[in-house]
Order: sequence, then C-alpha cells, then structure tokens
Amino acid sequence: MKHFISTTLLLLTVLSSTIFAQQISSTAYNKEIIHEDFNQQGEHFVIITTNDNYFILDKGDYLLSRNNNESEYAIIANNSTVADFVLKTELRIGPSDNKKASIGIILKAQQDGKGAIIFEINKQAEYRIKKLIGSSYQTLSGNAKQEGWVKSKNINSVDEQNFIEIRTENNIYDVYVNNIYLTTFVVPDFASGSCGLIISHETKARISYYYINTKGESNVATNYNTENTESVNTTIEELNKKIKLLEENNAKLIELNSDTKELQTKELGKLNSDNTNLAAVAVQQEKEINELNKVIAELKESNGTVANLENTITALNTTNSSLESQLSNLEKSKNTANSTISNLETKNSDLATVAVQQEKEIKSLTSTLENLQLTSSDAAANNNQLNEKVSELQQKISLEKSVSSQLLNDISNINKSSNNTISQLNIKVKELEAKISTLTKSKNTLEIDLSSAKSAHQETKNSLSKSITTKTTEINTLTKELNSAKEQLINEQNSLKNTKEKHKDLTANLKAQITDLNNSIKLLTASLNDANDKQTELKNKLYSSTNELNTLKNTQAKHDAIANDLNNQITTLSNQVLELTSQLNTANTQNA
Repeated sequence: MKHFISTTLLLLTVLSSTIFAQQISSTAYNKEIIHEDFNQQGEHFVIITTNDNYFILDKGDYLLSRNNNESEYAIIANNSTVADFVLKTELRIGPSDNKKASIGIILKAQQDGKGAIIFEINKQAEYRIKKLIGSSYQTLSGNAKQEGWVKSKNINSVDEQNFIEIRTENNIYDVYVNNIYLTTFVVPDFASGSCGLIISHETKARISYYYINTKGESNVATNYNTENTESVNTTIEELNKKIKLLEENNAKLIELNSDTKELQTKELGKLNSDNTNLAAVAVQQEKEINELNKVIAELKESNGTVANLENTITALNTTNSSLESQLSNLEKSKNTANSTISNLETKNSDLATVAVQQEKEIKSLTSTLENLQLTSSDAAANNNQLNEKVSELQQKISLEKSVSSQLLNDISNINKSSNNTISQLNIKVKELEAKISTLTKSKNTLEIDLSSAKSAHQETKNSLSKSITTKTTEINTLTKELNSAKEQLINEQNSLKNTKEKHKDLTANLKAQITDLNNSIKLLTASLNDANDKQTELKNKLYSSTNELNTLKNTQAKHDAIANDLNNQITTLSNQVLELTSQLNTANTQNA
C-alpha cells in the first residue's frame, strides 16, 4: 500500500511537471515582502555566534558556518509568511570536510514546526526537493537510492554562485537555477507559511541576497528588465555606503595618528629625564672617587713609629667610617642604577605598547583596503591618504630606531661607569691590603719593643700589650670589612652582568619589532596596489553596466513601439470585427 501511495505521488509529481511547467509568470509580483542585501543587519535574519553556529554579516554576504557535526539547522526569516510569491536568492557553498554539505531554501514552514517544503543544492551540483511532515522528511525528487538527489548541469559546484528563483501560485512551484528553468512540482498540503534557509552539518555557505515579492503595486517604476536595473541600483547604493565607511575610517586614522604623536612626545620627555638622572649618577661617582683618593693620600702619609701609630689608628677609624659611608653611597648608587634599569625596562614596555598600537593601525589599514574592493572612483583620494599613512608609519619606525639607539648608548654609558667604579674599588682594596700589611709590620715592631722593655717597666709593658690587643682587634675588624666589601663588589659585578644580558634581549626584541613593522609596510603597499587594480576593474564593470542599462532602455523603447503598433492593429481589428458583426446582423435580418 505504501509503495502504491509513493508511486502515485511520484506519478503526480511527474505529470504536474509536464502539465504545469513554466506556467507561472513573475510580472504581477511587484510588492516587496523581504528585500535583504545583507549590507547591514536587518530585521529578517538573525546573527548568531556560538560553538555550533557562526552566522554573521561579512563583506555584503550572510556568512553561515554550521560547526555541529551531527544535525542540520533551520533559519526562519521574521515576517515572511506568504501564500503566492516569487523568491529570489543567490547561494554559494564553501569548501568543507563534509562531502554531503548542502544549503537549501525553506518554503511555507508551518508555525508548529511540523510542516515545510525544502529545495536544496549540494557540492556535487545536485538538487533535491523534500517535504517535512511531522518530524520526518518525504523526498519529492529523484529516487530512494540517491536519497532524492538529482544531477543538473545548470547547478554550479563548490564556491560558485547559484542564482535561485522559485515561483509559486496555487501550490504549484516553478524552479529556476541560474536563469534557466529547472523543474516544476505541486504540494497542495500548505496554503501559506514562512520562508527561510537550512544548512547541513559541518557546512559553510554565503548568501548574497534574499528577496520575496507578492502580487501588488510596486513602489518604483518597472523596466523591461527589472532584475538588471535593481542590480545596478543596488551596486550604486553599496558604493555609496562603502564611501561613507571609508570616510569614517579615515577620520579614525587621523585620530590614531594624533594619539601616536602624543605618545612619542611623552617618550622623548622620559628619555631626556633619564639622561639627566644618568648624568647625576656620573657626578656622584666622581665625588666618591675623589673621596677615595683623599683617603689613600692620608694613608700614605702615616708613619711606622709608635708615636705616629696612634695617629694611624685614628686615621684608620676615620677611614673605617669613611668606608662605611662609601659603602652606603655605593648601595645608593646601586639602587639608583637599579631604578635607572627599571625605567629603561618601562621604556621598553612602552615601546612595545607603541608597536602594538602600530600593529592595530596596520590591521585597521588592512581592513580599510579590503573595503576598497567595491568602492567607486572617489576611492582614489582615499588611496592617496592611505599612502600618506604608510609614509607616516615609516617615519615612526625611523624615530623608534633612533630611540632604540639612544637607549643602547645609555646602557653602554651605564656599563662603562659601573666598570670604572669597580676598577676604582679594586684599586682601593689593594691599597687597603697594603695598609694592613704595614700595620702588621708595625704590630711586629711593637711586640719587639715590648719584649725589650719588659725589664724596664712593667706598666709600659701592660700599656703596650693593651695597645697591641686593640690594634689586633682593629686589624681583624678592618679585615672583615674588607672581605664584606669584596663580596659586595662581586655581587654588583654579577648584577651588572645580568643587566647587560637583559638589555641585550631587549635590544634584540626591538630589532625584531622594527623588522616586523617593515614587513607589515611591505604587505600594506602590496595591498594598496591590489586595491588600485580592483578599483580599475570596478570602474570597468560599472561602465559595462551603464552600457547594458542603455542597451536595455533602447530595447525597451523598441518593444514599446512594437506594443503601440500591436495596440493599433488590435484597435483596427476590433473595428473590423464590429463592422463584420454589423454586416452579419444585417445579413441575418435579410435571411429572416
């Protein structure tokens, strides 16, 4: 029984295709229900960005990307409920891993979601017509073995445009693909319903436009070839929108340019203040060197006698306090150097921020160049402005190179100053070691004097013994301080080595950023050349469209003349018919 019903439906479909083929005219369908060009977000189709669906507007198309690998997805257009209508759209299936990828048009979808008609095409240049009944599909085309798919030479394959037009009247459907009649089918189940799109799993597709017209008066005057005229008008509107968008982008680029100049001014101010701080550090180090020279001169003037030993001890105490102050000064110098290094790292991070900002500008220029693909002749001026932006970026890069070289010079000066300080401290350590050796000899001399004076005076012995003990303690203290100073020098040397390595890395990063910016400018220049070529191509297309429009107007005038002639002939024939009718009535009267 089921086989009989399916066979009957198939025969009805075939008979209807034969009987009703190309019976529907689109002339009376002038009232627009949906006129969606996807240049901006409208009220009919939704924008979705989820893990499964990525439906957005992209370059004047409705870009659909169904990422779910299990099920298809239906998009019902808002306010699209119609009965008799003409639907026109342009579909293009993108490349994907799904060999059965398809994109289709939903017709007369019911509000309960349990009924609809679907016409779809796939990557193999095939079409299929199916009907949704409840939650299952019934194919109305092809055979079960091919799952309803029918091969057609009129359908284009992957990444090629397919212009679809479906005319329906009294539940009869005529389908045209790429302006060529394809098939006719009849589905009497649904008197009216909503329209939309359907995309299979793991599929990408683009829709250029989606129009639905019903019978009624048109808001605009019609021509002989309405489709081509609307296409030309649409192109002009798109060009105007692109021009406005370019003007807005140019204004944004001007603002970005002014912000970049302010950042560069602030950066130069910071560098000048850092140079001043480095000069102050150099002056401080010179003062410390002079103090060390004075201490060395005082040490040289000391004598090896017992009388001068007390003076030497006093001088040593003074030297000790001086060394402590010098060590504190060295720590301050070290902190100053660390703060200077921190400032340099901050500058490098600021330079990285500027580089990121320039990358954003380059991306903005790249997007602007993409928008130039469909602009009119006014885009030439915008291209000149983009060339000026490229030259400004080149000037910025040269300025950053000079700033980078200045930073390298500052780092070199710091390293030289630190090396000089370390060498001076090494000299001071050697001189202190020599002074300790001299004091040790003085100690030995005092011990000899003490042993010779034992028999003379016990009090002198005790005094000398106390002096020797005191001097020994002082010598040990100075030795510990000397070792501590050596450790501090070693630590400072290691710190300076680490600082040098960091600055080497920063310098390499700056060079890499400058190289990346130069490469970006080269790519931008190439994109500008491509934009100029595409602009020339657009001019040629616009000129060709204008010629075609003029030809169509001439053709329309000719057809109007032919129509007038035909109307005149009809009037003449009508008069002849009236005259013959009068003669016939007269003859009938005579016969009677």
